[in-house]
Amino acid sequence: MTRTPLSKTALATAFGVVAALAITVAVIIANIPAVKGLGDKVKLPLFHGGSTWVDLLLFVTMGVLALVYIVTRKDSVYAWEVGFRAIAAPLWVLNSVLGLFAALNTWDFTGSKESPLMAVRQDPRLVAQFVILLGVAMLLLLHWLVLEKRVHKAIADLVFTVGAAILLSDIFLDPAKRALHPDSPVLNSGWEIKGPFFGMVLAVLAISVVLAWVVQSYVQPVQPEQPVPPAEELAG
Repeated sequence: MTRTPLSKTALATAFGVVAALAITVAVIIANIPAVKGLGDKVKLPLFHGGSTWVDLLLFVTMGVLALVYIVTRKDSVYAWEVGFRAIAAPLWVLNSVLGLFAALNTWDFTGSKESPLMAVRQDPRLVAQFVILLGVAMLLLLHWLVLEKRVHKAIADLVFTVGAAILLSDIFLDPAKRALHPDSPVLNSGWEIKGPFFGMVLAVLAISVVLAWVVQSYVQPVQPEQPVPPAEELAG
């Protein structure tokens, strides 16, 4: 049994929705007011922060789906796991780059003008972001080159999610490791900042879910193995 690919109308609708939401995000960013200290530079960390929130949610969803698949072995669950992985992984690459640029161009707390690596090494949050980036690369290599069975791929997704959660929990629960980064700058701001931020979060999340839906529609179910005929039948 195979799944029927999305129709051209469904694909056009999906990408139309994505385009509309992307334009919405651009309009929101353009209308974010300047703030004292950062001025218009606040737009970059706001988008980076919102996109990272969404990305973490995508990875958590991938991990939950991996666990559900390990237990149930349902092809539909695995398809959505693949869909969320396919969106979360490249988005983390983008967020890692944006995080570095945000540190270099806005907070400027690490002597970063000498070397971008200095900004990464002195901020535990950036270190964690790039450690997870390496984890994403290893996860994708395992999927592409090593693992064949879906259950093994699901286990890899689950292990990655748990590892990332432990790493980030250690940072967010330790005040010393948050010292160089503004703590909850959005939540401590007024609604002129929180409004656009949460608007971007919802729009980026909607884009991600729509794209994950498109990807999962192309994941075919596992075909049952054909029984091997008895030796006498082969001989006949």
